[in-house]
Amino acid sequence: MTSNQPLERDIHDAEGSSVRGAEKYEVRRLSGKTPEEAQQLGTSVFYPHRLRVRGGRAARFEMLTSSLDVGPFTISTLQYSEPVTIATPNYEDFYQVNVALKGSFKTQAGTQRLVASEAHAGIYRPDVETAISGWETPCLMLGIKMCRTEFERIASAYLGTEGPGRIDFSLPLRVNKGPGAAWLASVRRLAQLRNQPWSQPLVRDQLIEEAVIRLLGAGQHSHHDGVMPSAISTSSLERAVDLIETVPEEALTLESIAYVAGVSGRALQLAFRKELGTTPMQYLKACRLDRVAEALGQSAPDGPTVADCARRFGFTHMGRFSADYTMRHGELPSETRKK
Repeated sequence: MTSNQPLERDIHDAEGSSVRGAEKYEVRRLSGKTPEEAQQLGTSVFYPHRLRVRGGRAARFEMLTSSLDVGPFTISTLQYSEPVTIATPNYEDFYQVNVALKGSFKTQAGTQRLVASEAHAGIYRPDVETAISGWETPCLMLGIKMCRTEFERIASAYLGTEGPGRIDFSLPLRVNKGPGAAWLASVRRLAQLRNQPWSQPLVRDQLIEEAVIRLLGAGQHSHHDGVMPSAISTSSLERAVDLIETVPEEALTLESIAYVAGVSGRALQLAFRKELGTTPMQYLKACRLDRVAEALGQSAPDGPTVADCARRFGFTHMGRFSADYTMRHGELPSETRKK
């Protein structure tokens, strides 16, 4: 990601719910016209907190927030018209990252302090009190709230431990380059998922896992040495192959596969050609033919027909399917079913 501006648009300027036919993701937009209302609305999106307007009560106070829930992630923007201080008890059930998309703000987690900017974000663990102050000058904050249970489940599976428990992140997180920028790019893909017509639970879950693992690689914590230098569980090619082999029956396209892989369609085509000697869609077709063969081999005499099994995996032209199947498996699909 070369700019923070698109991520702001993905959340703050999105209209309505997700694309028709895709998973449903609603963007919530809230506006507080008084400090008391802002505190109440901010609590509903983020956490219970105390909000104080610095320099006395403002005559024309306003808080604006937009948020999007994607699985265990809540991705939000937050801005105030006047300087404020926010104090929050332990998050307990969540991890949080706050990024200044515009401007800067001061923040504290336990005894650690930071001036958050477009380069350095605040990353917060569940067991310490936090504070934020700023908005003397225009500032737009991006907040990523992550369910602790899911975060630690994915972290545990990735690190190969019985369960690392709480991840003891330290406050600074560099997000303008390196692993931190890669993590922010994965958050952007999550935020954009609502606009993709092929959005589906498996794609969402893979992107969530990627975002958690990238954050483990980008942040500083006691388990950091167990994270691969690339800060991702698999390469782009492996993620694409995993998606294809997991749900070959789904309506996958080159666009959706490349989206999960985190690369362009052309880059994915080149990777498949170089490493596997085929294209993503040819690989998908071969995988589907293999799954049809498995289904036919397990089919009882009164079970699904050849046509039923073919349609299940996206084949609608029976003549073309039969020819492709015979070329790959050396026999007609009807012969496989009789065995």
